[in-house]
Amino acid sequence: MSPSIDSITAACGVIVHPEADSGFRHLATTWQVAAGEWLCAWNDEDPPPTGIYLIAAHSGAIAAIESWEQDRGIAGFRAQAEASTLPIASDQEGLNKRQLLMAVGYPSVINHPSFSIHRGSLTPERYHPYLCPWFIEGHLALYTAEEGWLTGQSYHGMLGGPVVNEEGRVVGLLGDHGHQAPDIPPLAPFRRISV
Repeated sequence: MSPSIDSITAACGVIVHPEADSGFRHLATTWQVAAGEWLCAWNDEDPPPTGIYLIAAHSGAIAAIESWEQDRGIAGFRAQAEASTLPIASDQEGLNKRQLLMAVGYPSVINHPSFSIHRGSLTPERYHPYLCPWFIEGHLALYTAEEGWLTGQSYHGMLGGPVVNEEGRVVGLLGDHGHQAPDIPPLAPFRRISV
């Protein structure tokens, strides 16, 4: 049975940094794995800047991010925001070529030309109504022991979004959207995870 879109988005949020001097930044998509415990992909070797916040996608709740830990491109942190949870798939579930998967991420719209009116006065509360989930539903095209590639295109801001199997369990975190060559079909990379 395929998971519902609402059951996935209800566990998601975005990490933002309302920088006073250089403007508001949408950093990544994240999701809650257990009450108050969130995961995301984080490609930087350094932790994020201080003063970052979580915006829960469904409720719009704003929460400070605490206890940031990261290792090999995956970050975990604590934040008290109203959201449901998504379970992580077990090692036994594995992945198979052409397996149907769904990924959810929240692309950044801050640099969209029609959004320029809000750039100077943006706060997490004012940004929440603009959070629109982007879904990639397709087949697993390629995979290795650590990574997978889902048919579809991801965009800036979707980094860290959950990739779920048909049972609704998370099998990976969306990776950096990268740049696709025009003669290669779009593939969304993700880092595999399991318990």
